[in-house]
Amino acid sequence: MPLLLGILMFIVQAGVYLHAIHIAQAAATRAASVAAAYGASASQGEEAGRTTLDAIGHSVLVDPTVAVTRTATEVRVEVEGTAQTVVPGVHWQVRAVVVRPTERFVPGSAL
Repeated sequence: MPLLLGILMFIVQAGVYLHAIHIAQAAATRAASVAAAYGASASQGEEAGRTTLDAIGHSVLVDPTVAVTRTATEVRVEVEGTAQTVVPGVHWQVRAVVVRPTERFVPGSAL
């Protein structure tokens, strides 16, 4: 019976881990979309990522961080945290990275 309970707990832990990955990916995608917009900044992207994490992942993704780097041509967002622990002593790290081009005006380009 203890072995069966242990296996069941690890299955639940794996489900929580996969859900935490999806939350981190959603927050990174949202942050990248906001930061890549024409005239936007990296801080606006970070705020969008944190807002997304607060809305959908405050209990599944523990101690998340959002880092946004914006250059003239691309935006890179990294969301990191730890999946909520179901099995005592198990602390699985979660990381999502999204890179996308920035929207920018290119003079002289024709459609």
